[in-house]
Amino acid sequence: MGLVPVVLEGLPLDTFEAGEVLIHENSEKGALFFLVRGTVEISKQGQLITRVRERGAMFGEMSVLLKCKHTATVTAVDQVECHVVEDPDEYLALHPEVTLYICRILARRLDSLNRYLVDIKTQFADRADHLGMVDEVLGAIMNRQPREIAPPPNPGP
Repeated sequence: MGLVPVVLEGLPLDTFEAGEVLIHENSEKGALFFLVRGTVEISKQGQLITRVRERGAMFGEMSVLLKCKHTATVTAVDQVECHVVEDPDEYLALHPEVTLYICRILARRLDSLNRYLVDIKTQFADRADHLGMVDEVLGAIMNRQPREIAPPPNPGP
């Protein structure tokens, strides 16, 4: 993932005990978390998605970037320390190196997901039953462009 931006070191450091929830699914906390130490579980609709313990892992970015409620619950497995950004919009505008770091993490996630989706499309492409629709549905999802996001302003001539 590359080095965690040094500027994160100056952020407040919060400690969460085992079992404590950092982010509740469907809440609107609006903070951005960067893992320093410990392990967290990420779950959605009560289903465990993954455990994360990599230093620099981030949580809350989807809610911040999409201006929506949190899409998952993040719970401390053991004692966890995180740098916390309480006003992410302002912070990211002032620290483009952190914004670039987030973009790179999201691009890697998207690349992994795209490779997985291509594999699934390949597996089910020749099916004549309802599983054959997987190819069509995944193709639509992979190529869908969001309408709600305004394009960047035209810099002019």
